[in-house]
Amino acid sequence: MSRRKAAARGADGDGLPAGAGALLALSAAEFTAARNALAAERAAAGDRSGADALRRLRHPVGLAWILNRLARAEPARLAALLEAGDALRAGQRAALEGKGSAGLRAGEDALRAAARALREAAAPLLADGGRAVAPQVLARVELLLRLAATGDDSTRDALRRGQLSREPGPGPGEGPFVAGAPAALPARTRTRREPAREARRAAPPPRREAPARDRAGEAALRRAERQAAARARAEAKRAAQVERERERERVAAARALARAEAEVERRRTALTSAEDAVRTARARLTSAEAEVARRRAAHAAVERERS
Repeated sequence: MSRRKAAARGADGDGLPAGAGALLALSAAEFTAARNALAAERAAAGDRSGADALRRLRHPVGLAWILNRLARAEPARLAALLEAGDALRAGQRAALEGKGSAGLRAGEDALRAAARALREAAAPLLADGGRAVAPQVLARVELLLRLAATGDDSTRDALRRGQLSREPGPGPGEGPFVAGAPAALPARTRTRREPAREARRAAPPPRREAPARDRAGEAALRRAERQAAARARAEAKRAAQVERERERERVAAARALARAEAEVERRRTALTSAEDAVRTARARLTSAEAEVARRRAAHAAVERERS
């Protein structure tokens, strides 16, 4: 690689100019100002090509930025998510080979737990980025994490580096969280029959039905994927219901607090009025007592003169 190309790649790799990787973890509200400031800094340093590359940089599509921010803020949890994705794909391969679906279920459980942990960590990061922390947004973040963890290698690598440019989508597999499972079959399954295929290349054999074990494995995989999707939808629904209940409780508590504060203020005002009335009454009593004393003194003086 020439020096010019190496410089163009910058510190962040994969064609990104230096410092651009951190920009991909910013919300849309933060991105433009930060990108322009970094481009101006590069231009002032004489790096015109780097500045131009930064100005051409676009904000990640959808919620990809929060996945990038999670990758930078929670590397340990992200590593657990990717390991769970590996376990799920290994379980898929085992199911396709007719070895049962226990590994598939274990991988799905691990992936669900890892994605849920990152979903909880995403809430404050969304708030910091100026994004509403709504239940449906958090459910969407959890879904995207699962898709990325079971996606192709380029998607997983981009997530690991916190440099996704768009939201990950489902791969060619049938399940919503299973990306490319059929393509992940071990090489030995394909190469075992290679000599026979080479020998029959000139005259391809007639199509035969797949072995019953393979069909059973594929059916088990599809059932497991449908069950995983149903569980994810049910969990998202339950999470949304819990969030709604919490919001209702928060609103009720806020209203009760407002009523209590209003009552305290009313009683404080009444106490102030009562204290003012007491002071006025005391002043009148003092004045009356002074008048009584004055009159008694005058009466005593008159009595003295008469005597």
